[in-house]
Amino acid sequence: MNGRADFREPNAEVPRPIPHIGPDYIPTEEERRVFAECNDESFWFRSVPLAATSMLITQGLISKGILSSHPKY
Repeated sequence: MNGRADFREPNAEVPRPIPHIGPDYIPTEEERRVFAECNDESFWFRSVPLAATSMLITQGLISKGILSSHPKY
């Protein structure tokens, strides 16, 4: 024993370092599926609520007269 606790499983694989991903990298089908799922979820759960909330706040400020258009426009 060397004084350090060894918490690794006896047959556990050590993860390999991530290779450099350059412009010539081709993702696997599973990675493409995950990328598409992330894009879809980020659109529906982040972009749409943020845009709708911003639109409602802006419309409310315009209707109360706090925001107004510039006379030039």
